[in-house]
Amino acid sequence: MTMRSMEDEKEGDLRVPLIASLFCLCVTAGGIILVLYAFFPSLSQPWFPIAALVLIGFPWLFWLFTYLYACMKLRAEADDRQISRRPTTRNASSAAMQQIDNGTPSSVASSKEPEMPLTSSV
Repeated sequence: MTMRSMEDEKEGDLRVPLIASLFCLCVTAGGIILVLYAFFPSLSQPWFPIAALVLIGFPWLFWLFTYLYACMKLRAEADDRQISRRPTTRNASSAAMQQIDNGTPSSVASSKEPEMPLTSSV
């Protein structure tokens, strides 16, 4: 995929402006409710400060949960890569069991698997 086609795909994506507009509306509405509560007590309701703090804090919670999701996803991908790098022990253990059943000693020296240095296997 070329750089130009990636830019073309991003230009038509409405998610970022939509989310930014939603956050702007939430913070603005929360600020208006907070100003009404603080400066116009005759118009305010008891739930105004709670609603204002929830609306103002919504973008912060969104970014916090987005950050936590990215961290967990990165951790899961790292775990998957480590699991896929590990050699399967099923073939080695079945070969060792066959050697024990045949009466031959099971040792690393008698193994027919090619030896590979650790640095090139990682």
